[in-house]
Formats: sequence, structure tokens, C-alpha cells
Amino acid sequence: MNEQDYKYLIAAYQQKTLEILSQLIVSEAKNRQLNDTNETLSSKIKEQQVEIDKLSAKTKRGAKTEGDFE
Repeated sequence: MNEQDYKYLIAAYQQKTLEILSQLIVSEAKNRQLNDTNETLSSKIKEQQVEIDKLSAKTKRGAKTEGDFE
């Protein structure tokens, strides 16, 4: 390889490095966004589970047995 070949090779490496770095940054940003969405949805699920448990407890306390209808 001569000096000109090395210049082209270095330019190609620099271009590829820039492309890969850009892809990595975009991927990390998307990963953070999805993690935030996951945390938000997990929090909503926990809130809804608490609400379900409260409603279940009310239903059990107010439920009548078969003997109460006779």
C-alpha cells in the first residue's frame, strides 16, 4: 500500500466510525425511551393491582353466602 491508499483507508475508517457511532447513539436514546415507558407502565400496573385488590376486598366483605338467602 502506498501513501494514497492509506489516506483512502483512513477516510473510510473515519466515515464508518462516524456512522456506527451515530447508530449507537440513536440506539441508546431509544433504549432510554423504552426503559422510561416500561417504568411508567409498570407503575400503572402496580396502581391498578392495588385498586383490584381493594375492590376484591370490598366484594368479599359484602358478599352474601347461600344461607343468607334462605
